[in-house]
Amino acid sequence: MSRNLAPPPTPASLVPISLVLLLFFGVLGADYVIERFQLGSPDWPGLMRTLPLDALWLKVVWALSVWLGVAAAFFLLMRDNASVLLFFATGVAAIALAAGLYATPPAATSIPLNPLLAVMVIVPGLGWIYARALNRNNLLH
Repeated sequence: MSRNLAPPPTPASLVPISLVLLLFFGVLGADYVIERFQLGSPDWPGLMRTLPLDALWLKVVWALSVWLGVAAAFFLLMRDNASVLLFFATGVAAIALAAGLYATPPAATSIPLNPLLAVMVIVPGLGWIYARALNRNNLLH
């Protein structure tokens, strides 16, 4: 009896979804690097600069949600099942960030904080659901 040892076919949606997720978290990563290491001009419209990240733990969960998201999207593009755990960890970090910013609302920000935090929680959640579905169908290795 012969066994089929060929890898399962790649779903057509994997590459576009992975690239969109990588672009989303890549832009956040670029913003993080520009703001953290002060590489941009003072009038650069940075996202990290406008967030009220006063406490150290808020800065840590912001960094975790950005860089774990970059890693998760990259691993999903490579069809690695580690992306499931990384998207979950990204979502947990984003939930912690949202909870911290809701608990101590800032006086005023130049961006709408509620929609931004919703996107920061929903995107990794959808990435986790997608990666988990692929993993359950043995399409990730």
